[in-house]
Amino acid sequence: MIGILVTVLVQSSSTSTSIIVAMVSAGIVELKPAISMVMGANIGTTVTNTIVSLGQSMDRKMFRRAFAGATVHDCFNWLCVLIFLPLEAIAHPLLRISEALTGRIRRMKRFLS
Repeated sequence: MIGILVTVLVQSSSTSTSIIVAMVSAGIVELKPAISMVMGANIGTTVTNTIVSLGQSMDRKMFRRAFAGATVHDCFNWLCVLIFLPLEAIAHPLLRISEALTGRIRRMKRFLS
């Protein structure tokens, strides 16, 4: 829910995702809830698409194309969340991959310093 709200407020899933990543890096937020927040950011960006498509409402043909594009993007984001959120809740593949990558980066930093 937090990811959705932040993305709707800043109108950018990239910004909200970057903020979440920085918060995890700083130790403010744990990795497990951050994964759900990023998924929420993907849902929040669907609001932005719809708002942008409404900006084309003066020209009926352009509006139909813009709204169709926004709808395809929205369906993709929703479908990804509907697949990955239950999968993450059951098996935690995103958490495991993230922990493996961050552990490898930490080891590389220690090796290089």
